[in-house]
Amino acid sequence: MAARKKAKAPSRQERALSWRRDHVLECAERIFSDKGFHQATMQEIAEEAEYATGTLYTLFEIKDAIFAAVVRRRMAEIDAHLREAVEADAAAGERIEQFVRGFFEYFEAEKHLVQIYVNVTGGLLWNVKSELGEEVAEMHLAFLGFLEGIFRAGVRRGDIRSDLEPRVMAVSLVGILVAVVTDWIAQAPNRSFESRRDVTLDLIATLFHAPSERMG
Repeated sequence: MAARKKAKAPSRQERALSWRRDHVLECAERIFSDKGFHQATMQEIAEEAEYATGTLYTLFEIKDAIFAAVVRRRMAEIDAHLREAVEADAAAGERIEQFVRGFFEYFEAEKHLVQIYVNVTGGLLWNVKSELGEEVAEMHLAFLGFLEGIFRAGVRRGDIRSDLEPRVMAVSLVGILVAVVTDWIAQAPNRSFESRRDVTLDLIATLFHAPSERMG
């Protein structure tokens, strides 16, 4: 059997290019969170990164490409964080609670990402594809599919109410979480999410748990 070839290590030039692109994305993230996608300009992003505007255009042709790269990177990070927070062998109710706690934990540390999301989509899930593009929409659908699977397993085990579609429950849960976090950032951005998190967990248990689970 032929030996598998080792992947070629990136050259110094490729590493430098990757670093510059990552630096631009970090700077652009700050600009987008402050001003929103539509109001931000390439010149402002270049100034934040301390690059000439012409240099920025050699790294990213248009602002849309920068924003798409920011969102792709962060969505992958959020998805990984939430999947890791959820224990595969736990009951559905526990997994949903873990998901919610993971969501609040992530966005308490990264509040500006909620502001970017709301600035672009208006907080509406159905605006994701039109505003963020096909690739990001597909990532979002995969994320919803993961959550839908938790609800579906819970319905089969009798932990989650069976009179609602798992997909509807998944979309509703994400909508609730985005709305609660967005409102909390708008009303008290420097305070902890803890109190809102606990109220939200109670609400979600009331909405989605099977009656026997709620009584327990």
